[in-house]
Amino acid sequence: MNVLNDVFNRAMAREHKTVTVRTSGEEFNAFFRKNADTTTRKDTMVMFYGIDAPVSVGSLLCFGGNTYLVLNKETAENTVYYKSAIIRTNGAITTHNLSVIDLPFYGADVNNDNTTGNTHLTIIDGNVDVMTEDNADSRNLQIGDKLNEWGRTWSISNLFYVDGICHVVLEVEQDETPIYNYRLELSNLNSYNVQPEDTDTLTVTAYINNVRVDDAAITFSSSNNDVATISAEGEIVYLADGSVIFTATWGDYATAETASVTVVTAPVDDGVAIYVDPLEAICYDFPETLRYYATRGGVRDDSIPVLFRIENLSNPAPAYQKRITITDNGDHTIELAVNGSVMYQKSFDLVAYVDGEDAENRQRIKIDSLF
Repeated sequence: MNVLNDVFNRAMAREHKTVTVRTSGEEFNAFFRKNADTTTRKDTMVMFYGIDAPVSVGSLLCFGGNTYLVLNKETAENTVYYKSAIIRTNGAITTHNLSVIDLPFYGADVNNDNTTGNTHLTIIDGNVDVMTEDNADSRNLQIGDKLNEWGRTWSISNLFYVDGICHVVLEVEQDETPIYNYRLELSNLNSYNVQPEDTDTLTVTAYINNVRVDDAAITFSSSNNDVATISAEGEIVYLADGSVIFTATWGDYATAETASVTVVTAPVDDGVAIYVDPLEAICYDFPETLRYYATRGGVRDDSIPVLFRIENLSNPAPAYQKRITITDNGDHTIELAVNGSVMYQKSFDLVAYVDGEDAENRQRIKIDSLF
């Protein structure tokens, strides 16, 4: 078993491809052996993969730009790997009523039918048996549903599910061209007060005939990458002043644009503001030390002189006013003191200000007792 494990691991390391399970999005590694039969146009291969890979009969697998259907899963003869026959799909179901959109399938009898211009099929009995994964989409199919594929219109005449595979019998119908209206709805972006270094995300919802499509392949672009960029996921980074329009495009189906977004650098704020440690109450005869400083444009500036005064003492008599003292310690702190029990339960405003500037810090302080 160790020899088998080594051989398998060497082949996997040398030849592996990354395969994605279409329904779940899970990824795993596998390597392949091509069918050597050159007498058929069927694109079949044998796939080898680890025993823990998320593969079942009927799984739709994506790699190399194609989608494949798993036809079987051989009983494991070891604890190292499984192998499965897979076949490349050659059509997709989009029902006229959009109950199912772009479900890949393999048409079992198509490759042997006569073709005209590689598009129109000439089928004697008018029936084709197709196979796809037994999943939520295929379970939405109904007998009588119509679809267009290979340049013809088909009606589902029978459905059955066996061992993970959905079998759909299609019967050719008179050609019918369904009318599809494609549109995109974009999330609203802030068109003002946006500044460089701000970020946002443009979200897009796609519709066909008012039916939401969750896996539409959308691409994004910016009209001015110097002003703002947008990623493949719709993530926006604003870079510089200017105007920009973001565009979402759904293949050849639909395109939608945002309103113009204007990016403006915030004006430099050179205003003065004052910070003082907050204080709700002070006990008489027990001084408090409070820190303070001034800022200009949001940046601390210790050269700005901050002054203090007392206002709105609840008893404004001069004798009481003198009992409140403010001492600047010279290190951007003040000592605030209230003297005497006679001041108990009075209150006042401590005001910090800068001469000549429209800046003030005011807080109401109650005089309390420690005892």
